[in-house]
Amino acid sequence: MIMVASKEKTNSGGCMFRYSVLILSLLALSILVLPLVMPPLPPPPLLLLLVPVFIMLLLFFIAFSPSKKVPNKASFVS
Repeated sequence: MIMVASKEKTNSGGCMFRYSVLILSLLALSILVLPLVMPPLPPPPLLLLLVPVFIMLLLFFIAFSPSKKVPNKASFVS
């Protein structure tokens, strides 16, 4: 009876794995083929190129700015 129950397992994980491999392979194929098919684009404006730099500076400032949170006094009670 235990042998019968082990044979009746569903393989839903394998189906999900096949779909994810299919999607990732189609994405990789599109990354390889689309630059060959599409026409070259003009370069973006300089201000648009600096947006990632501004985002990085903002995240750097937030990461190293001091926290103004008051410590929880209940956690210090022993």
